[in-house]
Amino acid sequence: MNRRLIRALQRGGVAARTQEDTWSVWRSQDRRGRIIGTLSGADVEVLRLRSALKPFGAEAHGVLIWAGCPTETTGKAAVAPDLAIPSSPHARSLLEALIANCASQALRSGIRKACQSFLADLEAIDRSGNSKTMNWDALAQSRSIKSQRKDPGYRPPQARGAKARIEALRSTLGDDDFGFLMKLVAREASRASIAKYFGLRPVLAEQRGMAILGRLVTAYGA
Repeated sequence: MNRRLIRALQRGGVAARTQEDTWSVWRSQDRRGRIIGTLSGADVEVLRLRSALKPFGAEAHGVLIWAGCPTETTGKAAVAPDLAIPSSPHARSLLEALIANCASQALRSGIRKACQSFLADLEAIDRSGNSKTMNWDALAQSRSIKSQRKDPGYRPPQARGAKARIEALRSTLGDDDFGFLMKLVAREASRASIAKYFGLRPVLAEQRGMAILGRLVTAYGA
């Protein structure tokens, strides 16, 4: 992934789909200027998966801007921090690698949306306090909850819905595949670590990962 283009987006640039699977990048939101480079559709999906890019206006317009705060530039030495996505394919998480290597635009988008929905459900469960009773390995390292509920027994509707969806997904996948999904999406583990944990050859880890992501997409209707 081109770090120069990432920094341009961090500093207020914009990306817009200019070809079937190519996004052009400008240094500002005024696209009458010169295009400084392009990102592949796969790279854009990885950035969106990590909530680094968001739609600028209606999503159908195909224009994206940086989702974080603009970087302050207080002098020549000021440099936008690099996005925490390794540029080397060997350092990528298995999830990022699977998205990057997926030829289908529709499937890449579906995987990204399903993963985001899945992670949102896990966060809702965590915030509701149900993560302790559900005993899921990935939720053991969840964020600390800043706000406390007035009624310890109250679960907001979104948490109840999230719990039902996750439990249904786990029942459909089975414990082993659900554990694979948690490492793949919630932990963003590398191909090597997942292959080692499940005793698989790396290529088989990739195949299993794509199969499970396909079932995740179906479950969330992405």
